[in-house]
Amino acid sequence: YYPREAKTFWATHFLRLREPLSVWEDTRDVVIVDADRCRVVTDWHQPEGARVPRRVVELRGNVAPGTRLTADSTPFALYDLPAPFPAETNPRWIHAARTVKVVEVLDDGAVVEETSVNGFTWQELPLALTPVAPPLAGSQQAAIEEWADEVLAGERMPADPATDLLLRRRPRTGRGALARGGATDIADITSTLLDLDRSYVAVQGPPGTGKTYVGSHVVACLVREHGFRVGVVAQSHAVVEHMLDRIVEAGVPRAQVAKALKATATGDTSFTPIAKNGMAAFIGEQQGGFVVGGTAWDFTHTGRIGRRSLDLLVIDEAGQFSLASTIAVAAGAQRLLLLGDPQQLPQVSQGTHPEPVDTSALGWVMDGAAVIPDDRGYFLAQSRRMHPAVAEPVSELAYEGRLEAFPATAERRIEGIPAGVVPVPLGHLGNATQSPEEAGEVVRIVRDLVGRPWTSGEGEPSRPLQPSDVIVVTPYNAQQVMVEAALAEAGFADVPVGTVDRFQGQEAAVAIVSLAASSGRDAPRGLEFLLLQNRLNVAVSRAMHTAYVVYGMGLLDDLPRTPEGVARLSAFARLVGVQSDT
Repeated sequence: YYPREAKTFWATHFLRLREPLSVWEDTRDVVIVDADRCRVVTDWHQPEGARVPRRVVELRGNVAPGTRLTADSTPFALYDLPAPFPAETNPRWIHAARTVKVVEVLDDGAVVEETSVNGFTWQELPLALTPVAPPLAGSQQAAIEEWADEVLAGERMPADPATDLLLRRRPRTGRGALARGGATDIADITSTLLDLDRSYVAVQGPPGTGKTYVGSHVVACLVREHGFRVGVVAQSHAVVEHMLDRIVEAGVPRAQVAKALKATATGDTSFTPIAKNGMAAFIGEQQGGFVVGGTAWDFTHTGRIGRRSLDLLVIDEAGQFSLASTIAVAAGAQRLLLLGDPQQLPQVSQGTHPEPVDTSALGWVMDGAAVIPDDRGYFLAQSRRMHPAVAEPVSELAYEGRLEAFPATAERRIEGIPAGVVPVPLGHLGNATQSPEEAGEVVRIVRDLVGRPWTSGEGEPSRPLQPSDVIVVTPYNAQQVMVEAALAEAGFADVPVGTVDRFQGQEAAVAIVSLAASSGRDAPRGLEFLLLQNRLNVAVSRAMHTAYVVYGMGLLDDLPRTPEGVARLSAFARLVGVQSDT
């Protein structure tokens, strides 16, 4: 898995050095820099204690769909050849690349720090930021190899969390079944984790169902009442830290919760900050239960976490956490708790992998099911975000009709606006990644909404709906730019606009989805990308009261060429209330 990921990355990276920007500008994690919108924040200087001069530059431009820049990451900055600094190049290259450090993430780019090269400094700005190189996976690869050696050495498959996951075994418990019928989901999940026999349990949390709340309270109970030693891992530091914040809120003392901070972190934290290599020391000081957060590298490094030394490892956003990484981190714990939802944004991979390596941990357990089977884990079935009229179509789209809205959400009101999914079909031709017709319709919808009385729930006072109570979600960066410009010109610059990736985990009174493409033939990646149910699910389910779906009527006229395409078009047709001929 890891060599394949790295090989694919470097092959693509060197292609970018040979090809013009127009060929790869829509690639995930690419920012095409617009020099007119950039500035030098701090010119070349050599801070006290630094070995080389550096400068800080604010780079703004066009962010490709799905891009996820993070502070402290080290993407490549590409320059035209000849480069303004000494660089080893190839005769076929038209760009030179060097790594920079992200200081701050912006909606349309990033603030980055550049260092000099052999004493050379320059005034030119980079043309683009391109994806970060995959991290070295030595400890993760080693953990998988240790587990594989154990499998090969035994006469039968071992009884451990990694093997149970890979074989899709039911979670092994002392009582022979998962706990059901308790007072709350938290009580049932906690009871099952206590009963697990070196196995796993999964929790699928659709939008607004309180996955993080449930997970944090389960962990708090296990630490406070049972002295559990718990780890929390995820694809990003932000997800881990959010879970740690909620665990402290749930009642675990700050002194018992720790994580190393990123270099650019500022301000106080709810948990105990530790040195980057301080995890083992923190654990050694604990007399009872504790929680540590970190990366897959941390939980496979024996100098930080001993093999099977944790009572529980929580994998947050397990619908985006690879099966290979899950097998690796499982080496550090007796039990696994998978939290996530494969029906939302999928796992992101650099390489092309065979089954089951190509899927996430939770996706593998669920084996293509929309809802996790009852004998594999728990389905959180009530959304506290969506009005019932929004939850119902989302439930039909992605959860086999099993997701319901919490009763109190029915009290949400926007005066004169119906709750639910509101289709807005438009006739336009030839639009690929941007549609002025849809941008204009978005402005019309926002103008109609702003100022209407908005009641967020029973007993809540009514107030005028603000531009910030509306979000606009679109699959393409070009449409994002067009919609932002149209809204700003109309006086609604405060309306957030972005791709699905930006808004996962967020909510708004109203979500407006603009698909931009006139037809599947016009869409750059076809209907396979545009109508992916995971992305539609995330986009529509941001809405607390109303979700408008603005789309070109030609999308429904295409004839998909694959069974998956037929299923996606049919699901979209049902979402917008059109009888599909497919």
